Amino acid sequence: MSSRDAVLARISGALNRSPSAKAPSVADQPSTVSTRLHGHKRHTLPAVGSDLIQTTIHNMEAVLMSVVRLQSRSECVDAVGQFLASHQIDAQTPGSVSIAPALRGLSWPQHYSSGPATGLEQVSVTPCLAAVAETGSVVVASSATTPATLAFLPDIHIVLVHESQLVCHVEDVFTLLRESSILPRAVSFITGPSRTADIEQTLEIGAHGPRQMHILLISDPP
Repeated sequence: MSSRDAVLARISGALNRSPSAKAPSVADQPSTVSTRLHGHKRHTLPAVGSDLIQTTIHNMEAVLMSVVRLQSRSECVDAVGQFLASHQIDAQTPGSVSIAPALRGLSWPQHYSSGPATGLEQVSVTPCLAAVAETGSVVVASSATTPATLAFLPDIHIVLVHESQLVCHVEDVFTLLRESSILPRAVSFITGPSRTADIEQTLEIGAHGPRQMHILLISDPP
């Protein structure tokens, strides 16, 4: 048993849960928790433009994400290839591009890898749970088919967003989660490339995650 497995086994033991136990569902929660989750109240929300798509694109670009609109999911492979070529990224090097397992159904080049990030990839390509018009944020949920590492370790993160996944406000994402039968282990709201200005108020891009984010906004449903 590796040290990692030993730590996870001790955590599972403390939680009275076997390492092979399935992810907790809303139905597994105590009644007080379920009541709170399903009885939430909506508070005053900021106004969002009537054109949800244009508002989302505007706010994404405002936080330094580039956006390309596509008609269908089948165009994503070519769109990723064009992005790599325009940025002079050598995708032929094995492991330089990693695809989330959830997207394996698309016809990716054989030299693209698939699975959790190792820290050596230049580019990752993932789906998302939703995108928020209010802030321009992309929301990703961790799972076996959408490893969280793909959103943070590579220098460039490419995200597939379907127009049907756009929501007005941040609160709408929590509504989606409440309606889901399975609760993800982690949910991340990503609002542009990683940045910090902690040191002398000098903006540094890529401090804790990707230096660049590119959005493929797709018209057809996921």
